[in-house]
Amino acid sequence: MGEIVIAEQVDLPCSPRDAFHLISERGIPPWRLPVGSRIEVGVPIRVSMTLPPSLGGQETDILGRIVQLEYPGLLVIAHELPWQGRITIRVRSRPDGTCRVRLTSSIDEDVMNWATRLYMPVITSAQSTSSWKVGMLASGSGAASVFSVATRNMATLAVEELNHSGGVLGRDIELLHGDDGSHPGLGAAELVRLKASGCDVVLANVTSATFRKLLPVARKHRVLLLHTLMNEGGAAGEESFRLGERPMAQASAAIPAVMHATGGERFFLAGNDYCWPRSMLRSARKVITRAGGVAGDEHYLPLGTIDFSSLIDSIERSRAELVVSTFVGADEVAFEQQMHAAGMATKTRTVSFTLDESTHEYIGPIASAGLWTVFSYFEALQSAENAAFLATYRARFGADAPPVSSLTECVYEALHLVARAATAAGDIDPSAVGRQLRDGVTFTGPRGHVEVSSRGLRQPIYVAHSVDGKLEAIDPFGSCAG
Repeated sequence: MGEIVIAEQVDLPCSPRDAFHLISERGIPPWRLPVGSRIEVGVPIRVSMTLPPSLGGQETDILGRIVQLEYPGLLVIAHELPWQGRITIRVRSRPDGTCRVRLTSSIDEDVMNWATRLYMPVITSAQSTSSWKVGMLASGSGAASVFSVATRNMATLAVEELNHSGGVLGRDIELLHGDDGSHPGLGAAELVRLKASGCDVVLANVTSATFRKLLPVARKHRVLLLHTLMNEGGAAGEESFRLGERPMAQASAAIPAVMHATGGERFFLAGNDYCWPRSMLRSARKVITRAGGVAGDEHYLPLGTIDFSSLIDSIERSRAELVVSTFVGADEVAFEQQMHAAGMATKTRTVSFTLDESTHEYIGPIASAGLWTVFSYFEALQSAENAAFLATYRARFGADAPPVSSLTECVYEALHLVARAATAAGDIDPSAVGRQLRDGVTFTGPRGHVEVSSRGLRQPIYVAHSVDGKLEAIDPFGSCAG
C-alpha cells in the first residue's frame, strides 16, 4: 500500500502563538473535542472533512487521536477510520513577524477502496485458499462509527490469539472487513461482497436497522450471520444468531437503580428512529411503570441528527427528572454535549442504553458527569480475566488505543465462540457451526462466563455511573439471556 499526501499552506498576519491558539480552538479542518477536554496528546478528536469529487464528494468524520504536540509549532493527529492516515499541522514564524501554517494530510491508498465501496461494492481477493475466511462487518463511517476502531482492534486480537494457538481445525482464520457506513443498504451490499470473497460466516457489529437488511441476504447466499451488539431479539433463524444484551434485561437492571440513586420518578424517553431504539423504549416504559415511575413523552429523531435543541426544549418543558436515551454513537455524543451546554445537567439525569466507553470518551469528562448506562461488560470490571485481557490489549495496540467496551469486546468474544463451535463440530461449514452454536458453546473471558445456545446468550449484566471521567461498574445484577 502506498500513500496519498495532500499539502496546503497559508500565511497568517499574527504570531505563531496566536495562530496555534486559533487552530486549537477551531481546527484545520474543523474538529470537535470532548467537552471539557483540551488539545493534548491522547485526546480523541473528530475531524469533519468533505472528500474531493474524485472520491465521491461526500462529507465524513475522521476519528483519531492527538499523538504529538509541540507548542506552538507542531500538532499531529493519527486516525484509523474511515481510513488510516495522519494530519500534521506545522506553524513557523516568518521574518516579518507573521507566520506560515502548513497542513499535510497523509492517507493510506485504502481511501480509494472505501470511497468506491459507497457506490459500487467490489469483491476482495482473499489472501489464502487454505485459511478459514470470516467476515467482520462494522460501521467504519457514519453515526455508528464512534466505537469502530476498538471493534477492529478486538477482531484483530481474537484472530491473532486463535491463530497463535493453532487456528481452527488446522486452518488459520483470515479476517475480511466490511463497512456498512451506518447505512442498511450498503451493509447488504457489503455482505454480498464478503460472501463472494469467501466468507461463509460473518460477524455483524452493526445497528439493528442494518441487521434486518442483512437477514434475507444471508438466507439467499447461505451465510451464517452473528449479530454481536445489543439488539431487540427476534428476527433470527437457521442462518443467524443474535448475541448481545436485550432491552428488557438492560431496562430492568438500570431503571430501578437510577430511580433509587437519584430519587427521580418522571421520565422523558428519546432516541433514534429505527427498530432497536423503539423496542428499547417500549421495554423502558414497562419497567418505569412497574417501578412506580411516570413514563412521559417519547420522541424519535433520524440517525445522523446534529441539532438537538428542539428536543432539549421539549425535555425542559416536560420537567422530567430523568431521561432515557437510545441515541447511537455520534448522535449520543452530540445529544449529551448539547444537554450539558443547555444547563440540563442540574435539572435531569440521563440513563443511556448505548453509552459505552468510546462514546463516553468523545462526550468528555464534564458533559458526561452523572450519566448512567448498562451493559454486560465495562473496562472497569475487577477480575483476573479482565485485567489480563486489558494488559494484552494495551501491549498490542498501545497505551493510547481507544477504550474497550461491551460494544467492541463482544466481537472478541464472538470470534472465540465461533472458533469453539467449529472445533467442536469438526467442520467449518456454516450449517455445522450453526448447529453447534444452537447445541451450546461456552467461553470464559473478560466479561466472565458466557454461554450461547438455542436459548440465546447468557451473560452477566452491570449498571455503571460516570464519575470523574470514568464509567464505574456497579455489582452485577445476575445474568441475562439473549
